[in-house]
Amino acid sequence: MAIKLTPSEEMKQTAKNLQGAKLSIKVEIADGGELVSIPASFIEIVEQLMGEIAKGNSLTIITSESEISSIEAADILDVSHQQLIELLESGELAIPFQRVGKYYRLSANDVLDYKEKIDQQRIIALEELALQAQELKLGYE
Repeated sequence: MAIKLTPSEEMKQTAKNLQGAKLSIKVEIADGGELVSIPASFIEIVEQLMGEIAKGNSLTIITSESEISSIEAADILDVSHQQLIELLESGELAIPFQRVGKYYRLSANDVLDYKEKIDQQRIIALEELALQAQELKLGYE
């Protein structure tokens, strides 16, 4: 399952106003009227979400055990749908997939694991480039 959220201006402003505040969230159950406190671990998630909303970022929440379409996978990996299909078919992309009719299905876990792996590789490459630029005195000191 995927939940997509594009924050409204009101949501962005509210999130900006609450940034840095110590949150305590209580939920009132409608039927019984009782108040339930939200655990700190949930509040940390809400704070992270609000930070992204305050920046104006759209969010997609995907359950990790679900299967996703190739269109959703392309969005996660920030590539075009056609490019993803070509990479999957050629074997260049090491993510297992299955075809269901003319559609491609991938495990959300596999896609997210691959994204994390390539993000780490990018960070390492950028750090190496920055180090080389400093060693060559290219003005990045």
